Amino acid sequence: MVVKEIIYRKETKKSDMEEFPEVLRSSGFFYEYEIEAAKDFLEYQLEDGDESGIHYYMAEDSETHKLVGFICFGFDTCTTYTYLLYWMAVHNDYRGNGIGRVLINKFEDYVKTHDGKKICGETSGRPLYKPTRDFYVRNGYRLAAEIPDYYSKGDSRVTIVKDLD
Repeated sequence: MVVKEIIYRKETKKSDMEEFPEVLRSSGFFYEYEIEAAKDFLEYQLEDGDESGIHYYMAEDSETHKLVGFICFGFDTCTTYTYLLYWMAVHNDYRGNGIGRVLINKFEDYVKTHDGKKICGETSGRPLYKPTRDFYVRNGYRLAAEIPDYYSKGDSRVTIVKDLD
């Protein structure tokens, strides 16, 4: 789908809770229990705002105002300058339009303006996630570690890292 314009916003809205799961489901990457965990993050953020320590950038279609992507992140309080990338997804119908790249750039800009120097995240080592790992590498992240059979038998945890200084 070619999109005329995407609106990016830092604020979350209650209506995001309704559309949020569909963004995750559309990819075919996430198990239902992962979608429920991601919804918990959004619910905490909606209840407590930035005090929750959970931050988002949301992407919505300017014509339909449908939520089409998001990035979720927070400061690692056990560090002096590291941020954690918790979740990121773009609705399958909107992939290939540069939305993920814009979201990750907005996240990195946020980290830099808040004196962050490092970003860490994790993703799956399953073959299904190869495009995800490739996306991170194209955007300057390195695959720093892999823990075999982390999520389940045959599903490793791949740690991604980017130094911003």
